[in-house]
Amino acid sequence: MGRRSIVMAVVAAFAVVAAGCGATPGGPASPVATRPPPGATGPSAGCGTTTQGPVTDAADTVSVDGVVRRYTITVPPEHVVGTTAPVPLVLDFHGLLEGWAGTHPFATQFSAKAGAEGFAVAYPIGSDDGIYWDVSLQEANPDLRFVDALVDRLETSMCIDRSRLYITGLSYGAFMTSMLMCMRANTFAAAAPVAGIRNPCTATERRVPFVTFHGTSDPILPYPAYAAVPQAIATKYGCVDEPSTTTLRPDPDPSTHGPIIRTVWDCGAVGSAVESYRIGGGGHSWPGSQFFSWIGGIVGPTASSIDATDVIWDFFGQHHL
Repeated sequence: MGRRSIVMAVVAAFAVVAAGCGATPGGPASPVATRPPPGATGPSAGCGTTTQGPVTDAADTVSVDGVVRRYTITVPPEHVVGTTAPVPLVLDFHGLLEGWAGTHPFATQFSAKAGAEGFAVAYPIGSDDGIYWDVSLQEANPDLRFVDALVDRLETSMCIDRSRLYITGLSYGAFMTSMLMCMRANTFAAAAPVAGIRNPCTATERRVPFVTFHGTSDPILPYPAYAAVPQAIATKYGCVDEPSTTTLRPDPDPSTHGPIIRTVWDCGAVGSAVESYRIGGGGHSWPGSQFFSWIGGIVGPTASSIDATDVIWDFFGQHHL
């Protein structure tokens, strides 16, 4: 079986399992979790002593409660050994089975973006060797502890700007991102769940700014089940004004054949930001991703007139702790 056939088989399995786990994005109201105090800002402990130089998609591990967990990381050229110049850090979470298949970094192209813009990006690999993520709202959650340990590890081994830690992810990775918006609201400056935003908390200590995307023809996590979530979170945040909507281009997207509509909630009075992109005719994909355009027969059409990675990084750049 060739590599393309393997990838297609993996994504097909992803579609079957994800369809069963994504029907209720909000779910029952969950209690507010116990969270650590507000995160530190400024240069991390590794500034001046870091041993981590520039790498691209390098594999590494961290031990968490006696278990070895894997991740890959890209560090920009300017982050040299011993640097005292802190760089931002993005954690990019894969979807169901994507960690096992190893396709997610290629799909989002965040490594190329990191090299061009001068930030670091890490791709944690989920539970059961990259099959899924535990998104339960518990401090004992092994994947939550993995994220904590990974952030601690990178802040020690690198020179990280602790006010500029960000999270993003696709599908099950969007579930993970949503969970961290609840459980680590004081750690991450902004978030970007793609094709799977959830609203797990009844309240948060900090209103995490976020931008999200979802295709209206998503065959795996259907858009109607997720369409109201950005508004629900904006309401929870206290963004009381009616949102504004903009159609990004006069013509339909050439790949999805539908409009791309950006909705923005004015949350300035409560110190946050909420944005949503409705991809008309879009499938279960990362807008602008060449990889997802290749597997359109499984995930549906991928928008080609917008690049989610570019939009997300521009959004992150507007928000610091």
